Amino acid sequence: MRPVRIIAALLFAATAGMLAPAAPASAAPATTLRVSPSSITAGGTVVVSGSVGPAPAGSACASSLMLLSRAFVPTDEFAGVPALTAAVKPDGTFTTTTRIPRSTPAGTYAISGRCGGGNLGVSATLTVRGVPTTPPVALRVSPRSVTAGDTVTVSGSVGQGQAGSACATSIELLSRAFDDAHEFAGVPAVTAAVRPDGTFAATTRIPRSTPTGTYDVSGRCGGGNLGVVATLELRAAPPATTTAAPAPSATAPPATQPTASTAARGGWIIPGLVGLTVGALAAMGVWLLYRHRHPTG
Repeated sequence: MRPVRIIAALLFAATAGMLAPAAPASAAPATTLRVSPSSITAGGTVVVSGSVGPAPAGSACASSLMLLSRAFVPTDEFAGVPALTAAVKPDGTFTTTTRIPRSTPAGTYAISGRCGGGNLGVSATLTVRGVPTTPPVALRVSPRSVTAGDTVTVSGSVGQGQAGSACATSIELLSRAFDDAHEFAGVPAVTAAVRPDGTFAATTRIPRSTPTGTYDVSGRCGGGNLGVVATLELRAAPPATTTAAPAPSATAPPATQPTASTAARGGWIIPGLVGLTVGALAAMGVWLLYRHRHPTG
């Protein structure tokens, strides 16, 4: 009886295995589209990535796709919209990097995809911030009038269109009023760093030996002059002063001057001593005369 039951169980297991559905093949990645970072300043780069989804092998979506956005460089276009081409990997994913032009206006831009004659069906959003406005070329000195030995601050801007040039990093500020420890073409110079927005500022001390007068302050960078000039007026340094000895106090008499009480005592002591001496001499003379007349007395 037991062999019959074993055989029946084996037949049931085999039948159940044939009726069970086959295990599904590995699922294809879903259609996706991403941009990173999602917010940048015009002139920066972004990475656009994603997946074309379960595209049939051999179709145009299995090899490449176009990414479309009005924020992109308009080198290539599709239907009047700037486009990029990205290669699709065997697993259906893609990644490409692009730089957003500095001239792109600030705003929010959609990024979409197209392959195989149709749209990808998903989109991403990119926020572009405008490039900070660079001030025009300028040069200032503050204060405009100083005394030799004081400090001044020279500031300004190298202007627009200096990205990548020597003017984008530093500038030489020139004036014959400056300290001649550093020179350019025989003129005392001060080096100032240029900020990313094109502005600069440097503080320097005017030597006390600098003669009075009006001096020009100019700038030079990138192999040429800045094209603007500031003016510095220099006054003579005041002469050094010496501290006078304090006058004696009006309420306290000099240490060598006798006081009123001392003078009064001196006025009767000296005549008294003279009178006493004269009296003693007169008495002695009388006594001697008496002894002479009365030797036996």
